[in-house]
Amino acid sequence: MPYKRILVPISGTEDDLRAVDLAAVVATRKEADVTLVYVVEVRQSLPLDADLPETVSEGELALARAEKYAREHIEQRGPRLHSELLQARSAGAAIVDEAIERDIDVIVMASRNRRHLGNVTLGDTVPYILKHAPCAVILSRSGDASWE
Repeated sequence: MPYKRILVPISGTEDDLRAVDLAAVVATRKEADVTLVYVVEVRQSLPLDADLPETVSEGELALARAEKYAREHIEQRGPRLHSELLQARSAGAAIVDEAIERDIDVIVMASRNRRHLGNVTLGDTVPYILKHAPCAVILSRSGDASWE
């Protein structure tokens, strides 16, 4: 199925390049729109529109790196590229809301296993998106972390 509207969450890690590469494969239509999104998570103790210059700068830098890479690997083939920096309480909920608002066909994301209290997990964001996304989700999990 050719996807026309693709959302790629960016996290500021090397996983971003893997997600962009996967989005390049998925964006087979020249008229496709690829949106890179970085979510700055705001603690509950702060107002949602709190001024977080360091965190916002990190997000802008991550988006700029991913956008530069995507322009070289996606946009040259035809799809249009957009980027968006969001502030929200939860990255998962913000990504799902963005997918709904933009009428996204597929969310393409990369992740890796993490250890939390001795257990291997994908964190909170990935399971939330998998459960609540209004569209297809393509997830690439890095094979470098052990399930043991």
